[in-house]
Amino acid sequence: MLKESLPAPLVGALRLARQFAYVCLEPLDYVSRLANGKGDFPPLHLRRYVGPLRTFEMSGAEFMSYLRLLCALRPTESVLDVGCGCGLMAMHLAEYLAPEGSYTGVDIHRPSINWCRRNLGGKHRNLTFEFIDVRSRAFNPRGRHAAEDYAFEFGGGKFDLVLLKSVFTHMRPAEVSNYVKEVARLLSDGGRCLMTFFLLNDRQAELAAAGRNRLDFKYGEGPWRHVYPGSPESAVAFSEEHVLGLLHEHGLELSGPLLYGSWSGRDDGLSYQDILLVRKQPRG
Repeated sequence: MLKESLPAPLVGALRLARQFAYVCLEPLDYVSRLANGKGDFPPLHLRRYVGPLRTFEMSGAEFMSYLRLLCALRPTESVLDVGCGCGLMAMHLAEYLAPEGSYTGVDIHRPSINWCRRNLGGKHRNLTFEFIDVRSRAFNPRGRHAAEDYAFEFGGGKFDLVLLKSVFTHMRPAEVSNYVKEVARLLSDGGRCLMTFFLLNDRQAELAAAGRNRLDFKYGEGPWRHVYPGSPESAVAFSEEHVLGLLHEHGLELSGPLLYGSWSGRDDGLSYQDILLVRKQPRG
């Protein structure tokens, strides 16, 4: 791919140019949303920021079903959505959570948080959104705080469920380790977490050798690999052994089998990325 050979500054410039193009297309997108009864959807440039446009709606419905069926989320529980983007999951949870339940979305993209506050937080008192100025070389290069030592400004044990959807697929090892530690701190006793990864393991390697992996994580060393040398955070994978070791180190454990995704070429992949269902280890 062309992107693989581009230097980091040029990758960043192209990313900004793409975002500008989507902003320019917003009037046409708005008319289209109105015509299709989706006038309350986020604008085009915010939807594209969180992933492919064609999967925006499907992804929200898909992960809402995981929260209900796999995580047994109850309407009265408290949810933290790390990397909430422009409110994809918040739009689904707004109709599901009872007044006693709560949702908190955090993201490093200020325009998305501002939109969520205006269009979702104002309509639902139990939905709140916080901008976290955490540095990301790809998505927030001027952020004030380093992800590898950032502490979320919430009390310990505050949340019953934490969601990290397509977050660790854009982070480096020290950053992932710190966030896993923070998840353990933030979860209530018996709390659960749903997190997604690209996991490297023996089966994935077999499928890679057969040319079936949809992403080629050929750069990097140690427990992590990435697709693009000029923009590692665009797509990051970790060894499964490393991830399981991190969970154990920080007092977390799997609450069910690993749910592998289709990205690696598996015929039985549940989602695109690999899903881990995790719970806080009981005390004592």
